[in-house]
Amino acid sequence: MLDGHSAATLAITRSLGRAKYWVAVGSNRGIDAPAELSRYCRLSTRYPVPYEDASGFVETVLEFARKNEIELIIPVTDFTIAPLSKNRHQFQGVSRLALGADAAIELAADKFRTISLARELRIPVPETVLVSSLEDLDRAAPNWDFPVVVKDRFSVRWAGNRAVLGSVAYAYSIEDLKKKVGHRLKEAGDVLIQRFVQGAGIGFSCLAAEGKVWLPFSWLRVRETDPRGSGSSAQLSIPLTPEVEEASRALVTQAGLGGICMVEFKQPHDGGPQALMEINARPWGSLPLPIACGINYPLLWVEWLLTGKLPPERIEYKKGILCRRLVNELTHLEHTFHGTPPGWPLPYPGFFETLLKISLPWYPGMCYADFWFRDPSPGLSALGSWFSGHLRQRFKSKSSA
Repeated sequence: MLDGHSAATLAITRSLGRAKYWVAVGSNRGIDAPAELSRYCRLSTRYPVPYEDASGFVETVLEFARKNEIELIIPVTDFTIAPLSKNRHQFQGVSRLALGADAAIELAADKFRTISLARELRIPVPETVLVSSLEDLDRAAPNWDFPVVVKDRFSVRWAGNRAVLGSVAYAYSIEDLKKKVGHRLKEAGDVLIQRFVQGAGIGFSCLAAEGKVWLPFSWLRVRETDPRGSGSSAQLSIPLTPEVEEASRALVTQAGLGGICMVEFKQPHDGGPQALMEINARPWGSLPLPIACGINYPLLWVEWLLTGKLPPERIEYKKGILCRRLVNELTHLEHTFHGTPPGWPLPYPGFFETLLKISLPWYPGMCYADFWFRDPSPGLSALGSWFSGHLRQRFKSKSSA
């Protein structure tokens, strides 16, 4: 397993470890990596930060795989997937890589191409424009309401041995939009501007194999770490709807994805059609939820990769299961404590209302992605890092005052 800091890596490590697989975890140097603290991690290693030294990362992983006779390497984030995909020939005869086809990985990583594919399939998307200059911006969105989303075309844009990390921001006025777009143009060369969609996040996941979609699953984002929009801190399993399943199947098969993957939509509060947000051709942060609901994606994925055994086409999973990540819930609560961000024109959750919602530690149908009684160290480590990071930040602020 790579990306030991990732929530998905911890979920996969636990899933495979409980199934009696021998699991090693690799992580960036100089970063907290809860997955390597899991009782199911038998061996751990550190490698150069991939987006700072991609070749050094590949060489370190290759050496570790040779030394320890690793049968399968699973990259989890865009930071490790792209360097391994470009250098997969080096691993022939050493280890198998849990990667789909290069073309599918590149398409899913390109948010503009993803939007274009959805348009071809007549799947609703937020109005989105690719901007390569400030002159393009003047022509692109003269009448849009604010806030406007400013997002990089790629989460990670590679330039030789290093990478430019992508970002997502909100612009609250035309002047703010020009400033933020201008900054990203200098960093990345082009940027997407997108009409903001206010609504609930809905996810679809599956295992893509042999050109088909297996094990469909759906969930609702109950709370997001940043209430304005980000990864979720709490998710709820929900029944599949025909609209979401049909659109997701079309996207996954047309993109040629392989392995476990997910598609994210927004359901507008005004009752409009669900709009595509993004595709992830890789494991995702809320992976513990389908596992808790009866679809053990990691185990079934690895069995297919290693033995060719295909999973059941569908599994009747549990509905109404809420999965929470405690440190993300605390960050969500922190955002509400600071109040509505300046310029944010939309409804924002209140602190006391949110505190009441997250203060109940457990009830039937609730589970935690990070805290397991059978495997407590990763959750305790993440919680300790959260508090120590906030204490350091507060001390730094007082020292500079």
